[in-house]
Amino acid sequence: MAFAKQRVELFYDENGDVYAQDRSTHETRWIDGRQFRDWLVSQFYEMSGKAPRDQSVREALGTLAGLGRYKGELHRVYVRVAKLGDAYYLDLAEPKRSRAVLIEPGRWEIVEHPPVRFIRYETTRPLPEPESGGNLALLWRIANIPDDARLLVVTWMVDCLRPETPFPVLELIGEQGSAKSTTQQALRQLIDPNACDLRAAPKTIEDVFVSAGVTWLVSYENISHMTAPMQDAICVLATGGGFAKRRLYTDADEAVISVKRPVVLNGISAAVTAQDLVDRTISVETPVIRERLETPELWGAFHDNHGRLFGALLTVMADALRILPTIVLAPADRPRLAEFARLGRAVAKALGHDGDEFAAQFDASRAESIARTIDASPVATAVIEWFEARGKRAVEHSVKAIMAEVDRYKPANTDAWPRTAKGFGDALRRVAPALRHLGIEARCLGKRGGTVHWSIAPRERPAAERAGAGPSAQPPAGKSSGSCPERPDVLHPVGQGQDFRTCRTSGQPVFFDDGAADRVEVTL
Repeated sequence: MAFAKQRVELFYDENGDVYAQDRSTHETRWIDGRQFRDWLVSQFYEMSGKAPRDQSVREALGTLAGLGRYKGELHRVYVRVAKLGDAYYLDLAEPKRSRAVLIEPGRWEIVEHPPVRFIRYETTRPLPEPESGGNLALLWRIANIPDDARLLVVTWMVDCLRPETPFPVLELIGEQGSAKSTTQQALRQLIDPNACDLRAAPKTIEDVFVSAGVTWLVSYENISHMTAPMQDAICVLATGGGFAKRRLYTDADEAVISVKRPVVLNGISAAVTAQDLVDRTISVETPVIRERLETPELWGAFHDNHGRLFGALLTVMADALRILPTIVLAPADRPRLAEFARLGRAVAKALGHDGDEFAAQFDASRAESIARTIDASPVATAVIEWFEARGKRAVEHSVKAIMAEVDRYKPANTDAWPRTAKGFGDALRRVAPALRHLGIEARCLGKRGGTVHWSIAPRERPAAERAGAGPSAQPPAGKSSGSCPERPDVLHPVGQGQDFRTCRTSGQPVFFDDGAADRVEVTL
């Protein structure tokens, strides 16, 4: 006990777990983990020349845990990435050191002892020391990402280092041999290297959260299918949530894992089909490889340039953080991943591109995801066909009556068609966001006369969309946009060059002098 108290500082986190921070190296270890036990035994032997008895070690660990929880201070413990104020910290995870990268708007640097406490688990691997002057163009020699999706992927990598925002899920799709796994591993090596960079599909929801609890980036490969509960779990990971279970069958204590993690997965076919997860997924299709390189040559070039690639990513992030406050999205242009959309425009400018290039790539990815949602839902395809057949006329009726009409258009040989009116209503609710993008507004009206009613009608575009622009598109004060005024009652005063012939139709009287004695009144 005396030996341990001299060499570590005991503290606890929000869940009551106790940790020990090494006073010399500033490394943080979990008291109940194998790492701290092995460190304690080996250090004690180095000092005394004697191996402690197992019973003594167990008694010391139990006492240290009690002291840490009730006598130590409360500190938050981070895995790989942390945010403090306006600064981000990225743990390099170097053995026997606590160095991290400090990233601020416009700059980054390595700090020896960051003001936050990082924990490294058994599978955590170190990042290389970043080097200035690198270029992300080297990454595309190994990561098989098409040109029209690279801004999306770079933005996703930068966003993985921002723990305060919801994370988009990156899904890599492609035929066999299109380097999906190689691409995924290369991306992970720049963010969160791990002893197992690519993991097989999880079998249970518990496996997902246990894996996420001890690593920063959750990475699965060769995913061919995900059940609805599994897709819900991935969505919880990306937005933040927790998993709790009973510690032992003999007590009432709970073990809680509360996490928010970026996720990347790959597969030949699209596995993300649930609407909630589709809205948070960036899908990228890896193209067919025309010229294949040998694996040792490929990874040899990557590791030779690992530090420069890492430095280039940090530079892009620092520049994007500097530009980000100047990015304003109009209300009509804010998708569900609004934080990601703003960051993408900043990343595009940091890389010397126009923000509209990122917007085009992002919109293409969203359109692909929406089409996939429609294809995966027999109810959505049937509703679209039924709505077209009835001339896109609005209908308000009970969900049972609507189901009876749509039933005639259901796909042949489908096993996923709902058996009850409630099931049909639930399916409509799931696909409503996708239908809205296609101009169909499906909305539940609640109970009327004991039955649930729904409205299916053509979608009315918001005013900002009808105007063709949001607030960000308005011309600066005192300047003309070069086009017609948005409203006829905001005409320029006489004498400022306004030509009444270019005005929109208005009921306002306009007077002009034709050279005669009387003025002529014209209604435009």
